[in-house]
Amino acid sequence: MRDLRIRYTIHALERLAQRRIDRKLIADCLEAPDRVIPENGKLRCIKRINNKVLVAIYKVEGASGTRVIITAFISSKIYKYLP
Repeated sequence: MRDLRIRYTIHALERLAQRRIDRKLIADCLEAPDRVIPENGKLRCIKRINNKVLVAIYKVEGASGTRVIITAFISSKIYKYLP
């Protein structure tokens, strides 16, 4: 497992708590995504988890490559994110 630098916005922390998403799932998604989609200066990281997908939206900051998590959610619409 690489030593990824991950920082969370206040919005992301609120949404993770609200949606009961563990930070380890976010780290796993960033470590081994099934798909990454660039989108308006941000990245959409997608990871299949059982019969759903975890979607984490983040940006990369600075020379250290810190991943700043903006928000995350879990969706049952696998076909939408993993064609």
